[in-house]
Amino acid sequence: MKHNSLKLLLWLSVGSFLLLTCCESDDSYSASYAHDIEPIFSTRCIPCHLSESGNSGNLNLSSYASLMAGNSNNGTVVVPGDADNSLLYEAVSKPPEEQSILITRMPQGGEPLSPVSVQLIEDWINEGAKDN
Repeated sequence: MKHNSLKLLLWLSVGSFLLLTCCESDDSYSASYAHDIEPIFSTRCIPCHLSESGNSGNLNLSSYASLMAGNSNNGTVVVPGDADNSLLYEAVSKPPEEQSILITRMPQGGEPLSPVSVQLIEDWINEGAKDN
């Protein structure tokens, strides 16, 4: 009986080591506009930010070119390489009392973006906000 317990403990230890070794996060992942960011915009932002008109702050998130044009009422919304100074990141990550320009967290009137979505936006901006 003691031999089987020892054998089981050994297998569990080896299995745990292999699981931890094989499944470590890949720090080389790079956020992609097409794969990560555009789907967030399509499902959570486009209903309000489809054009440069209306109550959307004149921000059009329907394409990369529109986003990067910086034609919103508040000027440039993405500073490539600097999420902390990008209005887009601030708008989706900070509560209203911490906003520098806006008075609400985006999406306005909806549930905040998931922490994963906010992290993807932050990473994408900090990685240069590329059209990839």
